[in-house]
Amino acid sequence: MPLIWAVCRRDLLAAFTTPLAWLVLAAWSLLVNLIFFLSLNAVHGTPGAGTPLYVSGLTLGVFFLTLLAPALTMTSFSGERAQGTMQLLMTVPVREHHLILGKFLAVFATLAALIAATLVHPLILSFVSDFRWPQLLAGYAGLLLTCALFAALGVWISLLVDSPVAAYVITFAAIAVLLMVGVLPADSWAGPVGQALGVGVRANAFIRGEVALGNVAYFLAGTAAFLLLAHSALLAKRIHG
Repeated sequence: MPLIWAVCRRDLLAAFTTPLAWLVLAAWSLLVNLIFFLSLNAVHGTPGAGTPLYVSGLTLGVFFLTLLAPALTMTSFSGERAQGTMQLLMTVPVREHHLILGKFLAVFATLAALIAATLVHPLILSFVSDFRWPQLLAGYAGLLLTCALFAALGVWISLLVDSPVAAYVITFAAIAVLLMVGVLPADSWAGPVGQALGVGVRANAFIRGEVALGNVAYFLAGTAAFLLLAHSALLAKRIHG
C-alpha cells in the first residue's frame, strides 16, 4: 500500500502542478454549473415536478466525462514516454500492480474531485426544497463508478500508445462507443448488445435512483478487466523491453 500511495501521490502532484488538471476542473465546473443554472428555469425542473433539479447536471456530466476523462488519463504512461522517464519507471523496484493501481488511483482521485465540485448543487437545493437523499447518493455512486471505469480504460490505453495525443483520441473514441451503443433502438438487432454494454444507460439508472446489482457488477467488472489488461501490458513491456 505505501508503494501504491507513493505512485499515486507522485502523479497527483504532477497533475496539479501543471495547468492541465486545473483547466479540466475549470471546464467541468463551467459546463455542469451552466446546466444546473439552465435547469432552474426549465419546465421539467420546476418545483413540484418529478425530476430533481440536479439530475440534468449529473446526467450530462456522464457525457462531459467523455471529453474530460481522456485528458486526465492520457499522461498516465504516454506522458512518461514524452518526458523520457518511462525507462526509469520500468527499472524501479516496484511491482507492476503497484504502478497500475497507483496511476489508476491518481486519475480516479482527480475525476472524483470533479464530481465533488458538483456537491454545491444539492447543497443549494437543500435550503430551498426537499429531495430524495437515497436518489442523490445513488446518482453520485453511479458517477464515481463511471469515473473508475473511464480511469481504468484510459490507463490501459495510455500503456499501448506512445503519444499522449493518440492516447486521448483513442480513449475518447472508446468511451464514445461505450456511450453510443447504449442509445441503439431496443428493437433493433443490436439493441440487446447496446443495453448490455452501454455506459450511459447504466449510469443514468443510478441517477434515477435505481441501484441494480447488475449495473454495479458491470462497472466493477469493467474496471477490473481494464486494470488486468493494463497489468498484462506493463508486464509484457518489462519482459520484452
